[in-house]
Amino acid sequence: MKKRAWFIAGLGVVLALVYAQLPRPQAENLLQNPNGQALLEVYQRIQQDYLENLPRDKLNALLEGAIGGMVSALKDPFTSYSPPQRASVRQEDLRGEFFGIGATLSPANPDGTGAKIEGVMKGLPAQRAGMRAGDVILEVDGEDVTGLPLLEVVARIRGREGTKVTIKVRREGTPAPLVFELIREKVEIISVSTGRIGDVGYVALETFGNFKVEDQLKKAIDGLKAQGIKKLIFDLRDNGGGLLDQGCAVASAFLKEGPIVYTRTKNLTRVWCEASGKPLWDGPMVVLVNGNSASASEIVAGALQDYGRAKVIGEKTFGKGVGQTPYTLANGGELTLVTFEWLTPKRRAINKQGLKPDIEVKDTRFPTPFSLQGAGAPPGAEVTVTLNGKTVKVKADAEGKFTYAEPQRQRPLPEERGQAVLNLEEDAILKRALEELNATR
Repeated sequence: MKKRAWFIAGLGVVLALVYAQLPRPQAENLLQNPNGQALLEVYQRIQQDYLENLPRDKLNALLEGAIGGMVSALKDPFTSYSPPQRASVRQEDLRGEFFGIGATLSPANPDGTGAKIEGVMKGLPAQRAGMRAGDVILEVDGEDVTGLPLLEVVARIRGREGTKVTIKVRREGTPAPLVFELIREKVEIISVSTGRIGDVGYVALETFGNFKVEDQLKKAIDGLKAQGIKKLIFDLRDNGGGLLDQGCAVASAFLKEGPIVYTRTKNLTRVWCEASGKPLWDGPMVVLVNGNSASASEIVAGALQDYGRAKVIGEKTFGKGVGQTPYTLANGGELTLVTFEWLTPKRRAINKQGLKPDIEVKDTRFPTPFSLQGAGAPPGAEVTVTLNGKTVKVKADAEGKFTYAEPQRQRPLPEERGQAVLNLEEDAILKRALEELNATR
């Protein structure tokens, strides 16, 4: 009985803290719900009765796990929780600059963990030290990172200006790991790349995810105008979106007047932003999209399509028509919560539907690699498979299973950051866009 009384007294302290942190109606809703009570009881029981004494970092991990579980239970792909370390990476990305080594990374493993180098930026530490695309990062400052989420690896590589970071990598064809000692330098995120084909200018926007997008777009368009371009291709393919305000600014660069996007919350639908009346480009143009064009990309393409300002060419877009609000939490983490839906100027909803292009063309730049898997072959046997005219030979393993995956074609990297790589022979959408613009007078 004494132990039970002590537990109730301890829980009373937790309840008092709940009332201190939450408005009274919300606190009462939590405490009147059996699951809310159970949540507090579980935490208190672990603290009190778990066999081992838990250090502060382990208790913090328990609470973070509860936060993550609560968010994941919403089953909303666009609502998320970022622990403090990952939240700091997001804030750096929003500013459009950070201190690091100048390498672009992607997950090394199918589950999104680990990191491998996709490319190195000219003139920055990774390139000067001899790091290469394809290098798989094994350790950062002596700690194994092969099983960490990608953003946590990124957070460990970034740091204060002028500080040293030691990175161990595995390189194909090299018998032993390579170790690089690098000094962190300022890295600016370049979101815009440009090119031209005759009198047609080309601008690709990779993201709306930082505050420098608007300025970089203005600089790009001004540079192309100075070269005497008459028409413009605006490429939003593979642009997953970012900041709503940057989407408004980009759409305003091509529109003279009118609402750009409406937002609908639980209680209100209203105009979020309107064109400034000072477009950067008012000549003929087209917009390119594909299945990875999402969020702010759909806002811009949808606005230009609704006003008849530009034909949209390519594939149906992704269909992310909801927006999130970021909330900085007491632990330094960040809750990104879906709080509104956005609508085009004609009040079209895009969520889960996407935008249908005016001219539909399949994106042929990076076709899906040929792959297969099977079972039931004699162990160690050579298996010949022919599919759609393509024949491959693979060897079955000890269980009679076999797999084959055609190597993916690596995206061509430009010689200079911000310089677009254009290939009309392999890019059907770009080729069709050029034909459309050349047909205009």
